[in-house]
Amino acid sequence: MTESLRRLTATLLVAVLAAGFWYATSAVHIDDGDVGGAEIEAAAQAVRAWGDFAATGDIGVISEWFAGDGPQYSQLQAEVASIVSGGVYDFALSDAELVGPGLVRGSMTVTGESGEPQTYLWDIELVLQDGRWKVWTVRTSP
Repeated sequence: MTESLRRLTATLLVAVLAAGFWYATSAVHIDDGDVGGAEIEAAAQAVRAWGDFAATGDIGVISEWFAGDGPQYSQLQAEVASIVSGGVYDFALSDAELVGPGLVRGSMTVTGESGEPQTYLWDIELVLQDGRWKVWTVRTSP
């Protein structure tokens, strides 16, 4: 093998490795360095919308924030008939952190008609659909 052929092979190898590295890192890099920011914000928006849903029974207020094919959306859809519109509910997410890809853990505070807040530690599992994070399901944190 000649010296120029070795150089060409080495240059091509470096170019292929660099392109592969760029592709791999850009495919998982979604929120421009704000690690978990997009997921946490989507979870917080979904929780606020959930409060609006609880007060109105209007499934449309959560459809932007919940995966339509997910188990949480299905459960809420089943609850529509039992909701009496006109209630006052405040749902808030605090101390949220990203604990895994698409998994936000935080304190969910629900304040209803009585004004007595109830707080739960939840894991909110999100999926990426059409470039947006949406709630797939919610479960009690371990």
